[in-house]
Amino acid sequence: MGIIATPLGWIMKGCYFVVKNYGIALLLFTILTRLITLPLQIKQQKSSARMAMLQPELEKLKKKYGKNQQKLQEEQMNLYAKAGVNPMASCLPMIIMMVILFALIPVIYGPLTYVSNLNKDDVEDNNLMIQGIYYYAEEVSENKTYNTFEKLIEKYKGDYIEENPDADEKDAEDYAYETLEDKFQKKKNYPKAAKSEVNSKDNVENVVDAIRKHNDLDKFILDESYFSSNLAKSRPELMTFVFTREEDGKYADVLDVVNSDIREFAEDFNYEFMGVSLGTIPSIKSITCIIPILCFLLQLLVTIVSQAFAKKNNPQMANMGGGMKVVMYVMPLFSLWIGFSYPLGLGLYWCYSSLFALGQTIFLNKIYTPEHVAELVQKDIAKQKKSGKPTLMERMAEAQMIKEGKDPKEIRKALSDDDDEDQEEPKKLSKQELKNEQRRKLNEARRRMAEKYGDEYDDSQDD
Repeated sequence: MGIIATPLGWIMKGCYFVVKNYGIALLLFTILTRLITLPLQIKQQKSSARMAMLQPELEKLKKKYGKNQQKLQEEQMNLYAKAGVNPMASCLPMIIMMVILFALIPVIYGPLTYVSNLNKDDVEDNNLMIQGIYYYAEEVSENKTYNTFEKLIEKYKGDYIEENPDADEKDAEDYAYETLEDKFQKKKNYPKAAKSEVNSKDNVENVVDAIRKHNDLDKFILDESYFSSNLAKSRPELMTFVFTREEDGKYADVLDVVNSDIREFAEDFNYEFMGVSLGTIPSIKSITCIIPILCFLLQLLVTIVSQAFAKKNNPQMANMGGGMKVVMYVMPLFSLWIGFSYPLGLGLYWCYSSLFALGQTIFLNKIYTPEHVAELVQKDIAKQKKSGKPTLMERMAEAQMIKEGKDPKEIRKALSDDDDEDQEEPKKLSKQELKNEQRRKLNEARRRMAEKYGDEYDDSQDD
């Protein structure tokens, strides 16, 4: 995802430096990505409308060849090829949107990496240091006697003074931190930290340097009102912004453990929306639960509106089975899971995206009606014939016939055996006349397909 996340980070960086607020920058980012993917959405809408137009013929093929799956598949492919329809085309925009969504996760998780101009090695070192502090603080806290950094350091100082009664305070302190550094690097002493790979020599030195500055740093980093255990271990970059928070002077001086350039950026960076950090993992017990719930409701509304248009354009969908109805609610439930599982920023993006998806669904369905798509199909087929190049579905149908030992010329003949119609100069029609003409062309297209495949045409479908 890093390959995709990097250019998304460039877009996000531009959005942020325009508005100086990450929550609003996400809104601008959503608008831009939706505009970029609009041509794909239009293609998906046209493909869906074409499939709806073919549905009566597909149902007839199922009834006619239902017991012969191979023949059914062959005839369906021929029908798709003739109509210039790729049944998988509508999946592409959805896949691209999901790729963008998951590529956006590291961008939201890593504003220091993707939005700032900071040295990436410095950011990585800073992330590893915060992660290390948390792991060591957690393991030290499990000790029954020496359960804080401060107590552990006092123990090592006491051990040194006991062996060297004349030693001064500075020597004892240096010994304590050197011992701490040595202990942290030993896997047997701190196995959890060892598994996380934060016990490298360079990182342990950074961790111990931070503890030297604040030997009560573990109290801060284990404070659940400041730090998320999950994020401190998996996404420590977000926790950098926690170091910039001050409440009545509590933990106000810990920021100096962070690299100065990173500290300066984190202090100036507005990573909040309506007073809440976008790195927060939503909880059902706090006001942050509003975002996941909105994710669910907006996605559910998008699904309902989409299905309403689909049924209107293809009445046969009204009788869809229970399995299809369950699928309808998969995306809303998935958005609810996303909302509660990831930082608030991702849920906010999902809300923005669903809101725009709702507007696009209404807009596109108003434009690409079955009647309008029927006209577009005829134009596309004529254009394809003029180019002389076979469509993807025609190539697939021919490949299938060759595989079965048949002559692909048969399908070419079948697909090119349309009756030519004289073209007349169109006269200007009223809105009602234009609508009637579009409906006539749609019904005519259905009738011709039925005749082509030897089926009876039910003219009761005609409006």
